[in-house]
Amino acid sequence: KAAPKKEQKTILPRLYKPNVFKLFFQNLFKMRLEEGAVITYRKHWFVLFQQVFLPSLIFLGLLGLLIARLVTLMTNPNLGIIQTMADGSRGIDTIAVSLPLLMIPVIGWWIYQYIDWTNDIFRVTGDQILDIDRKPFGTEERRAAPIDNILSTRYERLGFLGYILNFGTVYIDVGSTQFAFEDVLDPAGVQSDVDSRRLARISGKKDAERTAERNRMADWMASYHQNVDEIRREQELKNARSKTE
Repeated sequence: KAAPKKEQKTILPRLYKPNVFKLFFQNLFKMRLEEGAVITYRKHWFVLFQQVFLPSLIFLGLLGLLIARLVTLMTNPNLGIIQTMADGSRGIDTIAVSLPLLMIPVIGWWIYQYIDWTNDIFRVTGDQILDIDRKPFGTEERRAAPIDNILSTRYERLGFLGYILNFGTVYIDVGSTQFAFEDVLDPAGVQSDVDSRRLARISGKKDAERTAERNRMADWMASYHQNVDEIRREQELKNARSKTE
């Protein structure tokens, strides 16, 4: 009697699902984001540092005071987070409670500055450039221009920090209007991205024009041969009629 065959289990490959939180933290301070044909530039992290410097300093100051107060409360036997008042009632130390409450608006200020930094972006697509400045919970300014109309591009890095940290401004002349991608990382690379997209756009348009011209010629040739065939048939009919007469 033949032994029963063992069933073979088919193991399907697991599909990779990107972690949303991982992607979020990967792009948290990224200054160049590329998704398909769209490249998005944020300002250099040094600009973010300038915007969050004051709220960060105040937050660290409040945090230091809070830590110092907690250390004092833990090391002094006459003090405690929960204290007994003169009238016998018990209450929480006012300073230990007030400092965390003061830190909340400072954290909100820091987050506002970060969102403001992420919302000030420059974007290059396959057919246009965009300068977008959107205030958190406020207005949005949006400028766009066709990439075909770009006349020239140039960049500059200003000051010692601009050269050391490799950031600067890319100027793009579009007709009588000038776009300025300010404080972007690697301005030479940004200029190269814009120029390559412009050249690709021009090349694509030329290819499309050549294809359209070839199609027109093919249609003309087909129409010409069709007319020639019709003229020949008509001539043959005339000749046949003349012979019968």
